[in-house]
Amino acid sequence: MIIPGNKRVVCITGSVFSGARNTPRRLLVKDGFLRPTWFTTQRPFTDAKYHRMSNTEFHLHKANNDILACTEYSGGFVGILKQELDAALQKSVRGGLIVGPQEIVAQVAEVIPETIVFTLKDEFMKVSRHLAEVNQRGQLHRVDVDVLEPGAWTDVYAFISEKLGLELLSKPF
Repeated sequence: MIIPGNKRVVCITGSVFSGARNTPRRLLVKDGFLRPTWFTTQRPFTDAKYHRMSNTEFHLHKANNDILACTEYSGGFVGILKQELDAALQKSVRGGLIVGPQEIVAQVAEVIPETIVFTLKDEFMKVSRHLAEVNQRGQLHRVDVDVLEPGAWTDVYAFISEKLGLELLSKPF
């Protein structure tokens, strides 16, 4: 997979999420990152865009090595095709943004060594075992978040922006 020199692949995972408008995933999209369309063999389970495919299509894509990352979920499979991340990288201003479970993020980080991973956790939560190798390779940044603290998401977004070397284009609310 070829990542254009001026673009990045950023992953956000963890155990702390919110539907607030000032969350880092929403602000990074405003700043020019594009989320690839996911596939599912079942029903969608997050706010990401999904392409529904049959189990047969899934197994054909897997046999052809077209799948970037996938996991079994609720009796089916969800994941991202390589062509979808390529399309997101081509259309985006800054790069691709993958927001999802640790299993998916770990697979993406293994395939694309330039990937930068942020795991959002409460202060006392442990990092997922799926991210152990990502951490060993130096791709992982743990971000402790107390969602009850005023300005918590602003601080998280500022931290992520700093690690990515971004100017703060989207002003947090």
